[in-house]
Amino acid sequence: MSQSQSNSNSGFGQTVSATTSVPVTDLLEQEGTVPFLGVNEAAQATYPDAVSTAGRRYVSSGTQTFKDALEVLPHAGEGELWADNEFVSEAEDGSGVTVDVDALTDVHGLDLSELASATGRTVDQLVANAKPESQIKVSTHKDIVDRRRLALRTLGYDVKFRWQIASRRYNPGNMRSFFKRKIAACEKHGATDAFGWIRHYDWGGSVTITTIYPSKAYEIGTPDETDIDFENNELTLATADADANTTPSEDSVTIYYGDRMGYDFRGHQKLWVKPVIFIPSVGTMIPLPYAGTDLSRKHTGDLMADAIDWHETILSKIDSLCADINKEITRARAVAMDFEELPFSITEFYQYLGIQNETYAEKAADRATALADPPKRPTLWNLQLSLKLAILDNYSGSKAGATYQEYQELAGEILRHPATQITLAKEQHQLESDTDDTETLDAAQQTLGESLQDVMDLTGVTENRLNPTEAQKIEQRVQQRLPSADSGATGD
Repeated sequence: MSQSQSNSNSGFGQTVSATTSVPVTDLLEQEGTVPFLGVNEAAQATYPDAVSTAGRRYVSSGTQTFKDALEVLPHAGEGELWADNEFVSEAEDGSGVTVDVDALTDVHGLDLSELASATGRTVDQLVANAKPESQIKVSTHKDIVDRRRLALRTLGYDVKFRWQIASRRYNPGNMRSFFKRKIAACEKHGATDAFGWIRHYDWGGSVTITTIYPSKAYEIGTPDETDIDFENNELTLATADADANTTPSEDSVTIYYGDRMGYDFRGHQKLWVKPVIFIPSVGTMIPLPYAGTDLSRKHTGDLMADAIDWHETILSKIDSLCADINKEITRARAVAMDFEELPFSITEFYQYLGIQNETYAEKAADRATALADPPKRPTLWNLQLSLKLAILDNYSGSKAGATYQEYQELAGEILRHPATQITLAKEQHQLESDTDDTETLDAAQQTLGESLQDVMDLTGVTENRLNPTEAQKIEQRVQQRLPSADSGATGD
């Protein structure tokens, strides 16, 4: 059977026969989402009832555990980096090399006659003494080689098969084995029913693993009149484990805690991790920027020595965060911003916080207004959630890039540090406005706190009071404005 090669739009060839055409992309995807349910077969996990399993982030049929899904990660090996010498060619019989002296003397900016005069040797004599090679080893760099793509390259496909790194001391480690240690950590913490997805780019050169823990689920309600004492700055939480024998109120929201971790072979040596909260009612996550949970480490050297301890520490950190974050979510649902009192719009609020793309800010503002009651008084919870969903729906750049991650984390900043973000917007408004109006600036900004009373004391901030019926109406409006099942599949 005769075969020929052609280049596809994805940048590498495909085998074409007389009867069929098999794109290489069908054999090895450059990027994709691989879902998992349960850490291994023994977990026998199922998705919680609150989670809609539509979309590529969820296992649709059969079983695919975390252990299975890890097979998508490249089994990378170290390789040496060589530079081709265009002036030297190997003799066909293998007896030596041939040097193109004419090409050497024709290099722009290189005066070989001056070199010959200075050394007292002709160009031919210099070549004979140098014994040049057709390939030159680059000792200051190394490669990480993906064996899957190397196999395709061996079969004649024009596919990149390695990631270059600028270090002689770099050791990529076995990422599959390292992340399998997470299974043991989950077993110790009773979290074997975890679910999530692996998002990979550049044939696995850049990977993000999202894990959600049903065992770390909470129902958080909107406080009523007896829950909050604004005068004494007291906040009583009505939270309970989701699997407890409690009936969620109709204005409660279910959240799950989880983590996102990842690495990048493309010139980076950092293995990073961030805690997240997952909101099943909208099928999305909010990263939680928090220095206390920064457990990032270099993915070089001996990764396996403390791998289980590292994964277990992450789970312990999440446990310690739960009480504080639950309180912050309750505060975010109880506090609203009054944009009839503030001198800037909701769109400008997002822009002042750093959303430079006007489309994203406008889409987030439209969503926040539609969900607010009254429309110009959205809660902090509404503001951060609308921003998160607007970015998921409309972001046009690379979702593996730093800008996308920064935009995502802004939602977490509104949730965790609302007083700081509100004050930042006010200060930015003053800097960019043509007036000297300082009425909206708050006193004692240098000692700004993040307690409920600190936030409530800010100009343009008010308390949110919704009865259960009104809260239920807003929840229904959230559901009606959700992105399609797959729109967020590649964004988390």
